[in-house]
Amino acid sequence: MLESKNILFITHHNNDFDHFLPLIVHLKKDKDIHIKILAFYNKHNLLKNRLHRYICDSNDINLDSMTDICYFNWINRAAIKIYEYVLNNVKAGRQTKSRLEKIKWGIADIIKSPGDTILRMLRSILIKYLVLCSIFLLSNKKMIEYIDKNNIDLAIIDQRETEESLIDSNPFTRFINIITGKTDEMNNVLFRFAKRVREKKVPIFMMPHGPQPILKKIPDAYLKPLKNPFRPDFLVMGSKAEFSTHRHMHGIKSTFYLGDPRFDIRWINYLESCALKVYGDIVKKPKDKTVLLYLMDIFTYTKEENEDYKLEIHKDILSLVNHFPNLEVWVKHHPRTAFEIPIDNFIIKDKRKNIKQFGNDTDTNILLTNADVCVAALTTTFISPILQKKPVIFYNKGMKKLHDATSIFDDLKFKASSKEELISQYKKIVNNEYTIDDSFLNTFYKNVFSVDLSMESMVEKYGKKIKEILETGKV
Repeated sequence: MLESKNILFITHHNNDFDHFLPLIVHLKKDKDIHIKILAFYNKHNLLKNRLHRYICDSNDINLDSMTDICYFNWINRAAIKIYEYVLNNVKAGRQTKSRLEKIKWGIADIIKSPGDTILRMLRSILIKYLVLCSIFLLSNKKMIEYIDKNNIDLAIIDQRETEESLIDSNPFTRFINIITGKTDEMNNVLFRFAKRVREKKVPIFMMPHGPQPILKKIPDAYLKPLKNPFRPDFLVMGSKAEFSTHRHMHGIKSTFYLGDPRFDIRWINYLESCALKVYGDIVKKPKDKTVLLYLMDIFTYTKEENEDYKLEIHKDILSLVNHFPNLEVWVKHHPRTAFEIPIDNFIIKDKRKNIKQFGNDTDTNILLTNADVCVAALTTTFISPILQKKPVIFYNKGMKKLHDATSIFDDLKFKASSKEELISQYKKIVNNEYTIDDSFLNTFYKNVFSVDLSMESMVEKYGKKIKEILETGKV
């Protein structure tokens, strides 16, 4: 029989918290398991998504903040109160590569909405402060005190990489490494904490960060494997095919293939029911209109690299409202950086009201519930829509310009590589030329996750494996 055990989830950005949430909710029901969640940099970032906040409240899930275990936490508490206010009130800004446009918009924003401008500046300053906290005020001693105090038996992190040699360094070296881009500031603090966990002889369980393109052989030149990567005790992949993208990352004790809890069909149904309770009176499908949901992805949300080309993708998709009178385009921005796409120069004036842009305060699940068609430039964003039998259009407009690996599942019927093809594929869908049956869904599920859609719960598979590790210390 399993004695009472303590599991620590080491988590971070709000879009990554949902990787852990189905497993946290599942394990929370087990009276022999106690859950601790440590949020970097603070819990308000993770809970600015209303759906996440609702699920945590409904399941009595509490989070700890990094700032509470740093030195000078009384100063941090004051800073976090300001930060929480900023997060709850700041509006999304705009992004452009043009310095002249940045200056022009900056002046216009100061004149039109000085309050929003001040809030955005405060947000930027406070994020930098939190990064500095993680570098200079979160010491190894403070980390170990937290681990000991909570008697941690297993630590769970999501899939990410760093060189072992970059984890431990003095604060000033860490600062220089982050400033010069040698290491990512979030990775640095996460792996520093994970290494302290390991020093206390606590096993580390690394679960998928998200689906990987699994149908293409990823060359070594593309992967750029690390010389000495930080390896977890237990590495989990969605499927064996997915391991090609992380083949140098073997778990020290074991590597498992258990799917991805975020895409457990039962969890997706639960999310939809919760989303309707949270947003049902706020987000509604307009009468007599078709809703096309544009799902931004990890490659198209940033303004860095291929900016003109990415703007072309945005323009092609959003300008569909110019061609179809009964169409609304809803844009769901990537949670890491939500911003407003400027539409004044390519959308007909009286059509601009037919474009709605959503940031972190609106969860994707309520948008999916109301959407008629989904479009994206990366197929990993299509998993939930396909499982909900939504029509999807893969807009692969010369995607080689952005990245080499684009597909998680190649058997998508509707693909477009130009604006003209995009219009044509959309017409086919609204003319009812799209069907998705259970046999397609089962094939899709098995290809992507190596799981039977109707018979197996990925969340339960994870729970069972974690209990085995807690009972034996190895599998």
